[in-house]
Amino acid sequence: MKVWRGYGSEHSMNLVMIGQFKSTEDAEKAKKMIDRLTEKLTDKIEVGSTRDRFGDDVLALLRDANIYSLRPLELEQFLHDTSTRVEKDQLILQTDELEVSAFIKLMIAQGAKISIFSAHDYPDAEYERGK
Repeated sequence: MKVWRGYGSEHSMNLVMIGQFKSTEDAEKAKKMIDRLTEKLTDKIEVGSTRDRFGDDVLALLRDANIYSLRPLELEQFLHDTSTRVEKDQLILQTDELEVSAFIKLMIAQGAKISIFSAHDYPDAEYERGK
């Protein structure tokens, strides 16, 4: 009999990303951009596609959001299950995904200072799932 040792988990990432903005208006603007990209990209990209170029309509969306450094494969991150909310001058994003570079790039382009952590590791944190 052979016993395999390895890492396995049934738990999600439970990732929390907090974008600290200079004002509530800036945080709300970033949230609106995320919401708009999520809505508009739903029928424009195919999850898991190996595309390497953007269409003109997608380029226009990225131009409006002032994001020029996204790779085509990062776009599907906007289609993942996320929760976003604004509290004062902070945009709080929660997701079970680890791939969040698109959100990081969007928030940085909008002037945010970003903190990222797993609520599993910080269960007493103010932004744990369900709070």
